[in-house]
Amino acid sequence: MALTFDKVSNNIFAAREQTVANYRKQLAYLYRIFDFYGWCDLIVTHLSVRVPHEDALLIIPFGLSFDEVTPDNLVKVDFDGNILESKCGFQINNNGTTAHRSIYKNNPEVNCILHTHSHYGVAIGNLSSDLMLLDQIAMMFHNKVGYHEFKTLFINDAVQEDLLADMQGKQAVILKNHGLISVGKSIQEAFWFHYYLETTCKIQVLTLSTGAKINFPDNDIVQSTAEKYDKWRNANDHISVSDSELLFDAAKRKVKYVFG
Repeated sequence: MALTFDKVSNNIFAAREQTVANYRKQLAYLYRIFDFYGWCDLIVTHLSVRVPHEDALLIIPFGLSFDEVTPDNLVKVDFDGNILESKCGFQINNNGTTAHRSIYKNNPEVNCILHTHSHYGVAIGNLSSDLMLLDQIAMMFHNKVGYHEFKTLFINDAVQEDLLADMQGKQAVILKNHGLISVGKSIQEAFWFHYYLETTCKIQVLTLSTGAKINFPDNDIVQSTAEKYDKWRNANDHISVSDSELLFDAAKRKVKYVFG
């Protein structure tokens, strides 16, 4: 059967439903998508979503790989780290969830957090310089990226306070010598930022690897391009769905829409 815009838009409208069951499904898709793109690190990175109307989040069970996540085996955890629901009996990585719980608790506008140790993301985090906004995709991150110096694993309150300060008002954070974090008001927006952040990191590594002279765009061009992306990300002036929703649904089709 041919793919139609009606089919795509219906999938997108269904994904907007603000229920725990739907959030479980959409988060499970995120894990499968990240595995598809090679951004997983077996068992030591985490993607999460805030549970609607609760001080709680959904997150991967400790010990599962991203391609093993399903809506039912995601674990529900409160902001103090207590497991509220684990349908399949799994535990969580307490240290791995610390940053997620702290970000949600202190940033009510954030509803999804994505954290990776991807090869290109870590490579950029190992550099002393900031992210280079060289191409049109990278330009969307103008004034949207924070930087957090590595001091220790996220296991104490002092480190959490530093991270919260470094990400204030930002949609992405380069964790120096560590990896990447992206956040969003929705799963779709967080995926938009992380998908393009991973792309930007890869392109920067490839650009630097040439050893050739780099062509830096003018700052006014960077700013005007970023403003256009801000307009399109969560709204669209000619169709009923946003660019971030279209991007996320396209990614779900890459993993064959396994959860319906």
